[in-house]
Amino acid sequence: MPSSIATGSIVSQAFRFMEITPPSSLADNSQKARDAQEQYSLALDFCLAREDWSFARKLISLPVVNLPTGEVADPDLPYLHQLPPDLVKFLFPKDRDIKWREDAGGLLRTDTAGTKLVFYTRRAQDETKLPATFQTLVSLTLALRLAPTYSITRAKRKDMNAALDDTLSLAKQEDASSASPQQWDGEDAASDWVSEVTR
Repeated sequence: MPSSIATGSIVSQAFRFMEITPPSSLADNSQKARDAQEQYSLALDFCLAREDWSFARKLISLPVVNLPTGEVADPDLPYLHQLPPDLVKFLFPKDRDIKWREDAGGLLRTDTAGTKLVFYTRRAQDETKLPATFQTLVSLTLALRLAPTYSITRAKRKDMNAALDDTLSLAKQEDASSASPQQWDGEDAASDWVSEVTR
């Protein structure tokens, strides 16, 4: 599990959202610390997978690899690429004309030969580099994952869910100004306003 200062801050805030005294540290071997360690990485990955976050997006070059033992070739997508181990969510190839499919075992199948440039969401390596609003989003997600264990009331969970929705919207707004205006999701630029109002 990550051990940065930010990790401890995120966990402590999660317990404060539940109105419970947080563990003294993640290494104090208390039940609270063990529960937090069990759920923290899941909460973090869940939040990372929610959106195409600029601070977690990475462009990587993937060479073609041989068909692994036990895998069957797909004649429609005959070329294989190994996705990176820190992948949380595959986003899209830089070349939008490529046909592709993500398969189990971290495999990406494509329809054209050659190395592929692809975007993906990577697992956070240093929580101190995460935006403050996103850290709050992880805290709320962690709190909701822990809530059943600590018998948090239904009303309190409803409040935390509402706060989570508001925090997600704010985090998306803050992240939207991370690049010049353009489409990163593979859609036509003209369709962007439609996707926003129909979400």
